[in-house]
Amino acid sequence: MTMPSAKARTKRETPTLSAEQVCDKIRSAILAGELRPGDKLTEQDLAEEYFVSRTPVREAIRQLEVERLVSRTRFVGVTVAQLKPSEIIELLDIREVLEGLVARRAANEIQPAQRTRLRKTFDQMAKSAKDGDVTRYLDAALAFRRILAECSRSETLIEYVMAIENRLRLMGNRTALIPGRMQAAIVEHKKLLQAIEAGDSEAAEQLNRERIQHIRADVERSFSFSIL
Repeated sequence: MTMPSAKARTKRETPTLSAEQVCDKIRSAILAGELRPGDKLTEQDLAEEYFVSRTPVREAIRQLEVERLVSRTRFVGVTVAQLKPSEIIELLDIREVLEGLVARRAANEIQPAQRTRLRKTFDQMAKSAKDGDVTRYLDAALAFRRILAECSRSETLIEYVMAIENRLRLMGNRTALIPGRMQAAIVEHKKLLQAIEAGDSEAAEQLNRERIQHIRADVERSFSFSIL
């Protein structure tokens, strides 16, 4: 009697993933930096990796194209999207407006449990920045922004903010590596947190917009240095 191969047994024992689940996995790999900008994606390779047919992979790729996390080029195929400097600046301009609104709403809508989570996450950010741990700092900063978005109590706003956030994450840790940016961000987030805890919606909006403006200026300078 011929025994099935280990790969065949694994494939048979693995639950079939939906197109949405495949999309989640590919998206997570992109945002985690496991799939880097410019990496080529093929339906066959992804189907084999996730033990699915090419149909859910094809649907997943279409959704990621809508989210602009992957792009399709003639004669090349599908690759992880690469942001041009002009696109990054444009995204930061949009992010400034959206996150200003998030902070304004959060100052008015934040609940006690969210306030505690926000404070705890800020403390994690501060410790990571002090230790120079870029990875932990970025994780905590992302968590802070997500909690803040939740505080806005607007599903539509959360959706737009996360869409911009995901596209900007294609830059990797570029902004955190700019000298002094992490330390400056801690000061900015502390002031923002104080305004939100005080319920000062106008100050919260202004501070969060200024925070993004500072990031934009630092990114523009980094582009100038990379050209020189």
